[in-house]
Amino acid sequence: MTDFDVIVIGAGPAGCKTAELIAGNGYKVLVVEEHDEIGKPVQCTGIDSHRILELSGVSEKIVLNKVKKARFYSESKNYLELNSKKWVYVIDRHKLDFEIAKKAIKNGAEILTSTRFKDLNIEKDHVKVFTKNGSYTCKILVGADGPNSTVAKKANIDLPKNYLVGYQETIKGYFKENIVELWFGKNITPDFFAWVVPENEKWARVGLASKINAINYFRNFVDMRFHHILNKKDVLGGIIRYGLIKDSTYERILLVGDAASQVKPYSGGGIIYGLIGARFAANTCVEAIKSENYSHKFLNKFYDKQWKKKLSPAIKRGLILHKTLHLSNRILDIGINMLKPFSNMLENLDMDLLFD
Repeated sequence: MTDFDVIVIGAGPAGCKTAELIAGNGYKVLVVEEHDEIGKPVQCTGIDSHRILELSGVSEKIVLNKVKKARFYSESKNYLELNSKKWVYVIDRHKLDFEIAKKAIKNGAEILTSTRFKDLNIEKDHVKVFTKNGSYTCKILVGADGPNSTVAKKANIDLPKNYLVGYQETIKGYFKENIVELWFGKNITPDFFAWVVPENEKWARVGLASKINAINYFRNFVDMRFHHILNKKDVLGGIIRYGLIKDSTYERILLVGDAASQVKPYSGGGIIYGLIGARFAANTCVEAIKSENYSHKFLNKFYDKQWKKKLSPAIKRGLILHKTLHLSNRILDIGINMLKPFSNMLENLDMDLLFD
């Protein structure tokens, strides 16, 4: 006998959605979260496609703003403006996490906060999970513990080597609340791009990512874009790991969400891909319990290979798109000017690159 059928490490959207779906099938699930409060600290810009409400299963009360326009700027302030035929949502990330966690609890899952995962031991008929507050046993362990997953480390699962450091502040100013700004250029950030995502007319989430010196690049960008800041709040930062993981499973263990690098390489967003991954993770856990098969071969076949059928084409396209972020300012300006006459044709682009 084990304490739980499944233990999930990490109470973010992917972890809690996995727990919700498994518990909804009548199995005993524990979610272990190291922080005191679910959804905090926030480590996400929180701009998502139309898929967010359907995949999360929560209501529009998580939505702070809706946008339908994006401006792609070069360093010279030349820009291409694109309209989206579907709403793009600026969400309250803390509320999103909390609402999915509530759904997991309603289905019967238990959540332990202020409980840091420390180690694991795979034994003959279970996994023993060690936390700072005690140990627990389960039939299968799900690592949903972010881009530097401790579960992956303890299970000797190799993570992609590509990473960026993201930094963001919410800045007070005067914004067009229906327009997102994306700024490109090696002097803005040599490895990624900067963003201005409005919550409303007065506040916007402003940030960028870089391999090194992210805060310095951020300060320079803010000086260029805003000249002076009236006020700021909600400072956040974190690692963005991207690329296609070689294998997201091990005996009795699987990774989901950012821990499995289910992340868009061109934007760093992980919520949509993580929620998709959660469905594959939950289905696999349920099938493993039913068949009493927790082998690496089984989990690889029914989880790793299946979620990759759905997401790996988008991740590979995203890796190609990511390389275009390193173009010179001159080439960016030429590209923007060439695309301007075709802006109407680009309205159908899928920001998740899923094409379904």
